[in-house]
Amino acid sequence: MLPQTDFGQVRVALGWREEFGLWLRNTPSQKNRARDQKTLEAYERDIKLMAVWYQDRYAVDFEPSQINTVNLQEYFVQFENAPKTHKRKLASVRLLIKWAMLAGELDSDPSEWIGYVDAVEEAPRDVTPDEQSRLEAAAQALEESGTLLGQRDSLILHLMLDMGLRISEAIEVKRSDLDLENGKIHVLGKGKKHRWPHVKSALANRIRAWLDRMPVALEGTLITDERGNAIDRHTAWVRFTLIAEAAGVTCTPHSMRHTFVMNYMAAYMRGDPSRFPAALKAASQETGDNEVVLLKYYTGPRESEMRAAVEAM
Repeated sequence: MLPQTDFGQVRVALGWREEFGLWLRNTPSQKNRARDQKTLEAYERDIKLMAVWYQDRYAVDFEPSQINTVNLQEYFVQFENAPKTHKRKLASVRLLIKWAMLAGELDSDPSEWIGYVDAVEEAPRDVTPDEQSRLEAAAQALEESGTLLGQRDSLILHLMLDMGLRISEAIEVKRSDLDLENGKIHVLGKGKKHRWPHVKSALANRIRAWLDRMPVALEGTLITDERGNAIDRHTAWVRFTLIAEAAGVTCTPHSMRHTFVMNYMAAYMRGDPSRFPAALKAASQETGDNEVVLLKYYTGPRESEMRAAVEAM
């Protein structure tokens, strides 16, 4: 039987989706880890998609009590060639199962027989210097087009490429976060971590030019649509894709963050390997990633260099 929630003198029985969502946001581990809201929404989205699959496959409404080893194995077969997706969806399902066991919907964990799919660790997907130049040229063309959204889209790209912001961080920066006089911007990043990355002068000038022209921000954000409303991650992703297509470059917004880290560390070291420890710590402060993560992902081969090596054979 699903739990009930008190509202004054009335006890309201909630559906399993609502109960799972409340539990997800109020577990002791969630309070300790302070998972980002987008992470929680990603878990819920994974479960919603699994429920849709179940309904299409078995022609009945999905309930957590119906989860078993057989249907879980059948569900995860489709992700065997996509290790990262498989890993994320399995993590989501295991959270649902944990809640279902606590709620008395399941007696045991049917996912214990579902293993993670092994894969060779991929190099960070950055862009080559030539590809970066083409992206910057495409963004410059948008600025020179004179359109409001063209100027905004160019700024979004440079916030990611010149500061290493995630796409969600770029669109959530508030005007009140700007400290251009001191060359910094306050960013509330993944895991609710506050940081104050530096702003290069060229980017600061782009921000000032946008501030002079942008609509009144109804929600206080730096990045808005033509009416002053904040934009969502999907819209920003689509607009970035248009720039990448115009430049003839295959990449994602997160490729800009990878490229920033590579470029920043090289600029900090100035060809002196002894400066690597300081460069690593500085990059950690700029991006919000801890040094272990940076060491793991950014001291090995670059995706762009691996592609160049294959072409040079």
